[in-house]
Amino acid sequence: MRDALIIGIDRYQKFPLQGCVRDANDIATCLSMEQFDFNCQVIIDSAATRSRIITTISEMAFSDHSRDCLLIYFAGHGQVLGHSGYLATADAQQFDPGISLTLLADLTESASKVYRHVVVILDCCHSGAAFTSVNARPLGAQDIDRELISVNESRCILAACRPEQTAKENGSPVNGVFTAALVDGLMGNAVDYDGNISLFSLYDYVARTVPNNLQTPVFKGDIAGTVLLGSGFTPRQGPPIATSDLSKTLSKATALVDQYYNIEYREWFSDRSHRLHSGALTCAKELEGTVRWFRSTQHRLPDIAREQQWGELSERIEGFRRTTASIEVGQQLSMGTVTGLLGHGGFGHVWKVRGADGHRALKVFQGDKLDDDIMVQRFENGYNTMKKLSHPRIVRVHDITLAPYAFSMDYIEGDNLKKAYLDRDEPEKLIRLLLDISETVQYAHSNGIKHRDIKPENIIVKLGEDLTPVPYLTDFDLAYHETNRTLTSALGVGGVINYAAPEQMYAPNAAAARANTVDIFAMGQLLFYIVTGKTPSAHDFDLNHRTLRKMVNSWVDDGAAKCLFDLYVHSTQRAPKDRPQSMADFSGYLSRTEAHVIAASGRDEIPEENFCRRIAHLYAGVNNYEASDRQARCRTLSGQLELMIRIAGIHSKGNIDMATVELEFTTINRLTIPSFSSGASGRSAINGRLDRALAPFPKAKRTSGHKGTYQVFVKIANVALTGQSAAEVCEILKTSIAAIEVW
Repeated sequence: MRDALIIGIDRYQKFPLQGCVRDANDIATCLSMEQFDFNCQVIIDSAATRSRIITTISEMAFSDHSRDCLLIYFAGHGQVLGHSGYLATADAQQFDPGISLTLLADLTESASKVYRHVVVILDCCHSGAAFTSVNARPLGAQDIDRELISVNESRCILAACRPEQTAKENGSPVNGVFTAALVDGLMGNAVDYDGNISLFSLYDYVARTVPNNLQTPVFKGDIAGTVLLGSGFTPRQGPPIATSDLSKTLSKATALVDQYYNIEYREWFSDRSHRLHSGALTCAKELEGTVRWFRSTQHRLPDIAREQQWGELSERIEGFRRTTASIEVGQQLSMGTVTGLLGHGGFGHVWKVRGADGHRALKVFQGDKLDDDIMVQRFENGYNTMKKLSHPRIVRVHDITLAPYAFSMDYIEGDNLKKAYLDRDEPEKLIRLLLDISETVQYAHSNGIKHRDIKPENIIVKLGEDLTPVPYLTDFDLAYHETNRTLTSALGVGGVINYAAPEQMYAPNAAAARANTVDIFAMGQLLFYIVTGKTPSAHDFDLNHRTLRKMVNSWVDDGAAKCLFDLYVHSTQRAPKDRPQSMADFSGYLSRTEAHVIAASGRDEIPEENFCRRIAHLYAGVNNYEASDRQARCRTLSGQLELMIRIAGIHSKGNIDMATVELEFTTINRLTIPSFSSGASGRSAINGRLDRALAPFPKAKRTSGHKGTYQVFVKIANVALTGQSAAEVCEILKTSIAAIEVW
């Protein structure tokens, strides 16, 4: 367990600051990234009182369980009163500034008995020279040295400046110079050759980055070994740059920039007709190669980023890229001709493009946001996540380009769910739609991806046979491994707030905001929208309950109505632990609801020869399976497994015929589980996971097979030949798939 307490204060009564809250939020955003995985608590401005901070640190320091690392970050005023140093809290008074360094030392000493490492990072004395309180002066590094003594190998301190200096702010928007370097380091600039960021590598980067004429960061501690803050980054590549190589590289970069400038002047700024039919395409092709050279060079020679000339040339390249983001209907692109605008959102526009292989959708990042690192990272995150997931109900992505910054996707002939037509008088179709969406989200979860932005606008609906809606999930920009700041910046886009779980809004840096239960909450709200056609309230759940109950009460079967209503209530509980804990659980409710609907139609008792067909239909839907007497065959919806459903035997129990149903799962392609060195260990891991998943179903037993790289059988005993039992078997089937399909 890794914990971080992040404190930032701008709103001091007498001496307000500008950048401390922003600094604190930036640090929290970094530390809650997947590579660091700190559970962050952020306290800012008026909430950052002396008692609140002390209580929070004390609760951490006196935990009952051993933990790995505690990091305390403070951005605000530091003050010395008499001979004591203080961190000035929001409720600071003239002769009671806040938390003394001596008290902080005592608290961190207590914490060091619980945590292997305790790290204190202080960005104090922002605009400290302006501090003119009577008998007080700005806090200096010598005060930290005197009072925050490192007492054992688990404690260390990183401070913004030397004793004779003050911590500076600069930039627009305002940020602390020290924290700006910290953030850059945490975002990957301080990574070592193994893909790790340690406290030492972070300090080394900050010390090299902060200009010496402004301030000199100070590191103090007595540490045995390495304090590892983050891992899993792309390892730093290449040796330091030789002087001759640096000169040649900068000369080539200058020549490329000048060359492109001349091409842009000739091709882009000519008449509109020329630009649309050839000029823009010529510019894009030339700039694409230039951008890739700049990126590959900086990857090969990472230290070149510290060169001022390289930074200026890189900024000119970014300016050229902004121009190429301007797209018009009729414009020629590398993939074809732009034929129309499909939509727009926080990133820019989505265009319809006709190429040699038909139409595709092109998502183009808006040029004026290219300097927003968080949005750029979100955009790339969405592309990489969708590229990783191969599922027929997840929109497939293709190429990504850098000029314009865009990626192409399959064009789906349909509208998003917000605009699509749904016949809400056909409950069976609504439930089938929800089942398809939940199974798709379940597949993403099985691959370690949480979508975190499920809403009608991110589901495209294509009408199939009999006007049956077929959903396609898209826009994975907020997926698990994205920084939590992205949710904050997205709240105003497309009604996210109505579908976001409470923890995403009120505790975005906590681990719960990256759990399965976030998507389950959103699926509950999506259920409400699909059934009622109305946007759910984000706050008034009593109103949501009344609206949904009124709608489902019109359904023929009260069992189906109750099951669906219970699912909504259960899924939208405020506390994540009170919701269904997996999408398999969520789908189980839906399968039981569907069984009630089918039973109400007079189709509950199922002949033996049709029983497997019914199970396949519940799982895969119309025309997605092959069936004969007593068995059915299909692929799982992800396409990774071959599934056979068969009746292995019939026996009588009283006057009722009971069946033994056998589910056979076989991998279609090679078994690849990166965490394991051999196929045998991978198969063993999957079997263990499957056994745990089947534990709640006492009638289901697993046996191993020997076909292909992985085969397994699940036998289910004493199954009545009814629609309700078919739904129960389908729930076991989906649970098994969720356990197996983790690659």
